[in-house]
Amino acid sequence: MSESCPRCRSQRVVYCHYGKRIGGTVGTVAGAFSGAAASSASGAAAGLRIGMQVGASGGPAGIGAGAVLGAITGAFAGCIAGLRLGQVLDEQLLCRFRCLDCNAHF
Repeated sequence: MSESCPRCRSQRVVYCHYGKRIGGTVGTVAGAFSGAAASSASGAAAGLRIGMQVGASGGPAGIGAGAVLGAITGAFAGCIAGLRLGQVLDEQLLCRFRCLDCNAHF
């Protein structure tokens, strides 16, 4: 069953996905920051161990690698959580459709 615009009765309507877009973006950014911050301590400890074995150049590389991997993992988890929350917001709270003829949201 296709939706029609309640204002102009047009059949040219699209699904907006506003909640999923915003939720995915915010979740990705927040997850990346929290993942990098949380992994800095463990990355620092691992970098220190590697640095003691390999020399002075291994320590900063281990810290950086731990922070980058933590940021990537956190961004991925945050994106998935944001998309799920955004989908719920789309279905329950926000206007889901937009008419291409009269720009009405419903």
